[in-house]
Amino acid sequence: MSKKLIYITCLALVCNCLHGQLPVGAWSDHLRYNTANSIAGNPEEIYASTGSSVLVYNSKFNELRKLSTVNGLSQTGISAIGWSDETAILIVAYTSTNIDLINGKKIYNIPDILKSNIQGNKRINRIRTVGKYAYLTTGFGIVVVDMIKREIHDTWRPGPGTTSNEVFDIAFGKNKVYAATINGVWEADKSNQGLAYFGNWNQITDFPDPDSRCTGVIFSGETLYFNISQGSEGDKIYSHNAGTRLLSFNPGVFNSSFDPAPEGFLVSSHASLKYLRSDGSLLKEISSYGWAAPDITQAIIISNDIWIADTDYGLIKGENMATFTSLSLPGPGSNDIVSISSSNGKTILCAGGTDKSWSGLKKFFSVSVHENNQFSSLAAGSATDAMRSLIDPVNTSRIFVSSWGSGLFEFENNTLLKHYDSSNSPLQTSGLTGSGIMICGLAMDRFKNLWITQTGVPGSIKILKPGGGWIVYPLTIESPVIGDIISAENGQKWIILPGGNGMYIIDDNETPEVFSDDRIKKLTITDSDDRIINTIFSAAEDLDGNMWIGTDQGPLIYYNTDRIFDGDLRGYRIKVPRNDGSGLADYMLGTESITAISVDGANRKWLGTKSSGAYLLSPDGTSVVKNYNTLNSPIFSDSIAALAIDNNSGEVWFGTSLGVISVREIATSGGKSFSHVYSFPNPVREDFEGSVTISGLLKDSQIKITDVSGNLVYETISEGGQASWDLTTFTGHRVKTGVYLAFCSGADGSESCVTKILVIGR
Repeated sequence: MSKKLIYITCLALVCNCLHGQLPVGAWSDHLRYNTANSIAGNPEEIYASTGSSVLVYNSKFNELRKLSTVNGLSQTGISAIGWSDETAILIVAYTSTNIDLINGKKIYNIPDILKSNIQGNKRINRIRTVGKYAYLTTGFGIVVVDMIKREIHDTWRPGPGTTSNEVFDIAFGKNKVYAATINGVWEADKSNQGLAYFGNWNQITDFPDPDSRCTGVIFSGETLYFNISQGSEGDKIYSHNAGTRLLSFNPGVFNSSFDPAPEGFLVSSHASLKYLRSDGSLLKEISSYGWAAPDITQAIIISNDIWIADTDYGLIKGENMATFTSLSLPGPGSNDIVSISSSNGKTILCAGGTDKSWSGLKKFFSVSVHENNQFSSLAAGSATDAMRSLIDPVNTSRIFVSSWGSGLFEFENNTLLKHYDSSNSPLQTSGLTGSGIMICGLAMDRFKNLWITQTGVPGSIKILKPGGGWIVYPLTIESPVIGDIISAENGQKWIILPGGNGMYIIDDNETPEVFSDDRIKKLTITDSDDRIINTIFSAAEDLDGNMWIGTDQGPLIYYNTDRIFDGDLRGYRIKVPRNDGSGLADYMLGTESITAISVDGANRKWLGTKSSGAYLLSPDGTSVVKNYNTLNSPIFSDSIAALAIDNNSGEVWFGTSLGVISVREIATSGGKSFSHVYSFPNPVREDFEGSVTISGLLKDSQIKITDVSGNLVYETISEGGQASWDLTTFTGHRVKTGVYLAFCSGADGSESCVTKILVIGR
């Protein structure tokens, strides 16, 4: 069932995307912000981890902002967060076991656990703070971090022996420290300087099954409370004070967090939140927000308001613990993106898809539309596993979405217009039990015929005509999976066959209903050195009509594709000479799996890889212009699943294994005239760092920038429909305050225009 955000407060959103166009080189994260799994904070700011970033609510100014790799976090993939009132530091721990300490605008990284050679489970489960120390419960014990010195102070190892004992939570009381572990509850004297030695810890044993998994512990009043997991039966809460007794047990209820509260403590579970007094009696229970049922992972109370981390609705504010509001920023419905399409200012993200064996994941149909700096979702009932999207190039309000099991969907203005399945179209259900109608590739030819690839049925290609009629192409491709399809400018259709099966090429002679003049070829990918490379992940046609193929051995190019049916046309692999005097050369990215390819307005090639990030190649592919990876950019992961370019803005979208991020690049599709030329930012303030972008140009426009006296200070040629100026002269010095004129002319000189740029000096 679709989950909708029922009630959301009006906020002053602090988001770069709301302040005009981003400058070239600026990054934007596009992560899911309507989910939260941990929470921390103080009266001024509340922090909620979404698992991939941190949502920050400032109560003084009633505004939201976000923390991600774009603005300083070391990584994505957050396992726990914690706040220290004493040091005013936010601690962020990552699933990689990396740690960030955030103090105001400063972020300090502590990579010690990440770099350690500790064997086995190093996961960080929980963060508690006391004084200047943060206590991180991990898979191998408790790590004590000195937040002032920004260093690891000690490592405690509660448990029955020298082997690692996973710790889930920690609490302090009666001059003791208590550890909730996979092997029960352990205690030790807090003053003991030898807590790194397991022998200085004692197990609490006066209750049934003392070796059971303990996932939470808290000290409130004079009593210790801890949570014992009973497997599928549910969790039991015990109190310990001069003896141990069972406080509560509700079959099927699993508690996710114990947290301190005034006069007691909070117990968070999936469907409810209990506020207990220090004596264990119930003070308040929250099992509904009034507008939705909760899915709670953690909660805190600050200034009589309760703040909840909710898996379905993100950060929840409970004013006076009675009126509940969901706080969120724009973002997609999921971080698990399998494909991206972008055109004319609109970008579509599909989340769902298949596993490595191309079996459906049965994920909720999640398709997010980004337009005008806002996200919206496409709803399709109970459908699952959205695969690919296609934006109608003539009518961008019309979108098609394929699914792996549920058929084909057509949307108009983000509303479902038609759902095509076996009842109203030639789309057939696969003979495999539970597989449904498995569709992957979508491509539209220049006559607006929609070409569709279908797996597991006779007739691998279906064509939806612009008037609504259907054509069943008389070809059954013998391949376990029929993947993406590309419609080339010359009318050819290139079809990827995943799993090492090469490609199929169809030339329908631009008469899709007449089959007698068609040409069909099963293409075995062979390079000019007679190497067969049939493992294909991606393909794209460049602006010169060449077909770029993404293989498990780098990119391969087919030139003169009109001759593909005439003989044994070979693919070309670019060789890059070594600079070692040997005279030898290596294949361009020859050891990389190219998972995605997109071509920008300057005919440069963007390549996504399986393990080394994204590459930008020159138009001919002979040189690497850029390589964005986790070491040199905010990109979330070096594993790229999808890549697309907005031809209007030049923004490049990356769908990584950890979420979606984009960067504003310079190249756009060139316009047909100079009627919409503008520059930004304009005026250029004295504190601006970066380049001015001139947009709305013809392809390969010549740009000459002069001062008002006519002195030439800079010149360049546009990348597609945009050009940039770094505000320096030919000598490399920043220009002074004044008005500058950008004279723009087309490559053939037939059209020209002038735009003004105001620069305020430093």
